Amino acid sequence: MVKQTERITNRKGESYVDTAITVMIAAFVLVFAVSIVSLAALSQNVRTVSDQLTDYACLRGSTDIGEFAGELREKTGIDFSYSFDGTVYYDQTAGKVQLGDAISCTVTYSLTIPGFGDVIHPVTVTASSSGLSRYYWK
Repeated sequence: MVKQTERITNRKGESYVDTAITVMIAAFVLVFAVSIVSLAALSQNVRTVSDQLTDYACLRGSTDIGEFAGELREKTGIDFSYSFDGTVYYDQTAGKVQLGDAISCTVTYSLTIPGFGDVIHPVTVTASSSGLSRYYWK
């Protein structure tokens, strides 16, 4: 206890440097934590976009949903890309999926998280969802 009191009352400047370094490290940790939390929120938004695209494609029975995807890009502010790999097509050229067949949608969004100094971390957020077509093509 006596050593700590002596250290606090020491006027040589060592405690000021220690305090400044501790505050700087705490600020770096807070910036990193905010980046991670915003990445988790973005991941949830990409998952929601994937679900919405899949639901819309299932209702229409078609994977030709570029117009709706454009609206989602405007609403969410996320410039994502999507694909329908693994989908069973009734008519591939028109993107038609028969009633009860699977529709699988994968949404991908790439971004960079700034690091400390000149370090940049590229991150890709991916979400997948699937459903069954609800449209009967004659």
